Amino acid sequence: MAADYPRNILELGSEPAGRFVIEGRGCAVLIGARVRLEADVFMHPEVTNATLEIGDDCVIRGLIRFIRGDGGTIRIGPRTTFNDAALTLHEGAAMTFGADCMLSTDIHMDPSDMHPIYDRASGERLNPPQDIEIGDHVWLGTRTLVLKGVRIGSGTIVGAGSMVTGALPENVLAVGSPARVVRENVVWTRDFDGG
Repeated sequence: MAADYPRNILELGSEPAGRFVIEGRGCAVLIGARVRLEADVFMHPEVTNATLEIGDDCVIRGLIRFIRGDGGTIRIGPRTTFNDAALTLHEGAAMTFGADCMLSTDIHMDPSDMHPIYDRASGERLNPPQDIEIGDHVWLGTRTLVLKGVRIGSGTIVGAGSMVTGALPENVLAVGSPARVVRENVVWTRDFDGG
């Protein structure tokens, strides 16, 4: 007997401009006011009880995909901008962005390895999904790859072409693969005429 899921909830404070396909069950899509959602959004049929929440005054371009799993969550804080980011949940986990984050082009993030790996003898899963948490006012440069379990502190900058594999503290500049802190106590602004 199939599970009895509640109806999908759509609360659109702004009209999406990209492709918008919600085929999952018991899912919630909550889009704040004055949002420019130019991303393609997909919640595939194998998704249940997932949530996509986008705060007010965001500009979101790229791709947001929920592939499978139960209870997956993507929360994007207010005033956050994605120039071209691909967020994918291959299974139930969470991605959280604070307020006023800035993601450049060709950013990829997934809290899963996409396919399970098991110990041959015990059958134990070796690579469960791990949540990704991005603090407030974080800047991710072009072609940044953010892997599962990553925590990036508020005010941090990740340089172009970096791969983030662990935790980064607040207000640092990190670069490389894997990303390493190269400068501490930094601040950044969107404006060229103020520091």
